[in-house]
Amino acid sequence: MPRVRYSLQEIQNKYDTREDKFQLENLIRASRGIQELDSDNPDSFFVLAGYHGEPFRGPGQMDPDWWGGFCNHGNDALRRAKGCENVTLPFWDETFDSNSRTPIPSILTQLEFDLGGKIYNPLYSYSLREALVEAKDSNERYSTARDRKDTELHNSAYTDLAVRIQILNDNIAAWLNGTVQITPDPTNLDTDQPDTYSFYSRYRLCLEAPNYTVFSNATSATQWIKDNGEEDPRYVVSLESPHNAIHLAVGANSDMGDNETAGFDPLFFLHYCFIYYTFWQWQKQMGYTTRGSLDIIPGYEGTISVEGLPNIPPKTPLSMDTPLHPFTKADKETHYTSGDVTDISELGYSFGPGSLGPVLGQPFLGGPQTALICGMKRTHGINRADIPGSFVIRTYARVAGRGRVEIGRDAILSRWNVQGCANCRDKLDVESLVPLDDVLLSAIHGAACGGTRGLGGGVGVETEGWRVDNVTNPRVLIALRLLFVSRRRFAGSDLLLLRPMDLLGSTQASKRLFAPSAALAYCS
Repeated sequence: MPRVRYSLQEIQNKYDTREDKFQLENLIRASRGIQELDSDNPDSFFVLAGYHGEPFRGPGQMDPDWWGGFCNHGNDALRRAKGCENVTLPFWDETFDSNSRTPIPSILTQLEFDLGGKIYNPLYSYSLREALVEAKDSNERYSTARDRKDTELHNSAYTDLAVRIQILNDNIAAWLNGTVQITPDPTNLDTDQPDTYSFYSRYRLCLEAPNYTVFSNATSATQWIKDNGEEDPRYVVSLESPHNAIHLAVGANSDMGDNETAGFDPLFFLHYCFIYYTFWQWQKQMGYTTRGSLDIIPGYEGTISVEGLPNIPPKTPLSMDTPLHPFTKADKETHYTSGDVTDISELGYSFGPGSLGPVLGQPFLGGPQTALICGMKRTHGINRADIPGSFVIRTYARVAGRGRVEIGRDAILSRWNVQGCANCRDKLDVESLVPLDDVLLSAIHGAACGGTRGLGGGVGVETEGWRVDNVTNPRVLIALRLLFVSRRRFAGSDLLLLRPMDLLGSTQASKRLFAPSAALAYCS
């Protein structure tokens, strides 16, 4: 009988109402089991978490099928924990109640769990079993002694667990809902799409992606808009876009916001299961659920390995037959491919109900109905090699009587050092496209479609160490220094002392000075 992946919200609700306590208890039991394994055990949390970044560095940020192999591999490890043969890794249904002040299920933020007595909750955090070996340029980042002091200073401002939990929930709710409002919206108007294209809306919009290439990654989606914008004036969104946003919303300057260490946050696994759940909803809607039904447009932007990964050199074309390292089949030698994980029934599982699926026989929840898009605000000339770590591209417009108002943002999930790939630098450029419709343009300066000329505003790029901002000239970005305190991982320490808020926009965080990197970007 196929195993069913239910939403974590459903599992916790059944536990809280005593309808079924076993599912959550078994998940906790299995999670604790793999966290207690030695770091060299292939089923250990340390090994599984390292597949996404350090020490393995998998391609999880750009390949939904890799996520599928990853989730399946992790679930099998949980099932090998003693007494947990029937456990199934659930998904955090990130769009279940985006209007709630607590979008994160409470089981992920409570320190202890009652499992025949109080135990440390393995879904809250994980302590490294051994130290991670950082890149050769790590001393350019932080020294251990200094960072311990900075970490203590930072966390001393957030001693109340309840306050920390609410800050985290508020931040994720803000990212999901797009809290910036251009105009006062009527209270009786059901507006599915906030003025800034919330990431809740982006999850829904990605279900309308026209093909797997566009659906799979942001680079291909951006190129598709540029290639087809005149014939198809729709705002195309890839699954990677909201995926990256959740990483930065949860992690900010913490583990989930760092591509190398994201996997060491237990929440990471539940996030990826939701990504794969969303992938499956798109497959069902498009009719691409059987082996061989998915394909990749050969040579299209976004379908070529950029930085180089284990067993995949830079500039390698990707296809449905590309091995999904390091996941092997029963023979322990043959690697899974995207074709092998297209049909989840072949992997022996299915998904339970979720917020993006059909409800009571109604159609799938696709993208919200939008006004006619009459233009795009494009930010380009930003290269990931120039920017340490993940960052956010923010686009602003000038609104009469309101000053600058954010009209769009793109989260870029990256690594601390991608400069080593000198021969692929030309593939590290990122762009941000903000759709302009007549409602937005009218709100900004009273002109509907056709009035995009002279649109005032600017672009900001924010990252852990510095901020590039523009307040006057929409073409040239002026580098500004940003005070900031970082966090770092230590062997035997609690990784998640605090999942911080969006520190990039915060005025409450303790901070440390970094020199800005040189950057130049253009807004057109």
